[in-house]
Amino acid sequence: MEPGTLFTKILALATLGGNLVLLGLFLFFIVRRSIFDRIIGWLGERAVAIGFLISAGATIGSLIYSEVVGYPACILCWIQRLFMYPQMFLFGLAIWRKERMVVPYMFLLSLLGAAVALYQWGKDMLLVYSNTTAPCPAVAGLPSCDKIYVLEMGYITIPMIALNAFLLLLVVMWAGNRYAKNIQ
Repeated sequence: MEPGTLFTKILALATLGGNLVLLGLFLFFIVRRSIFDRIIGWLGERAVAIGFLISAGATIGSLIYSEVVGYPACILCWIQRLFMYPQMFLFGLAIWRKERMVVPYMFLLSLLGAAVALYQWGKDMLLVYSNTTAPCPAVAGLPSCDKIYVLEMGYITIPMIALNAFLLLLVVMWAGNRYAKNIQ
């Protein structure tokens, strides 16, 4: 098995796990609010460290795909990177300085990145399941957004992997903001 295939399988399982965590949180929110509140409290207390781990994993993962595996990034991928890459460094600085003030800024970066990732994933799913596509800006020197390098479990593409990371960051940053309001 080549390294790119193994890496993709690992990321697909991690993405599935992240999707299940998000689904579980949603179900706890609806059915067992007390459990949801305890989980969110735990996440909120550790929001900066968890945000660092998620953003570092996403940043390193995207670099492995482009620099090791050899999948070139399209313009939509670069836009998502624009919203993800700074987060790793800002979270790292916040940990070093023992600050929590980055939480609202990371929420905004994650929200914008999630919107781009959702658009690209929807575009991929249209292409896979209906042979149609949504518009993507053509940029000289970058590959087309219509090329799908990864398709696992019928829905996990590189944009879904990114979307999962952004959604997890959104939940953790929301929890961090909620925790900060509760301790004031």
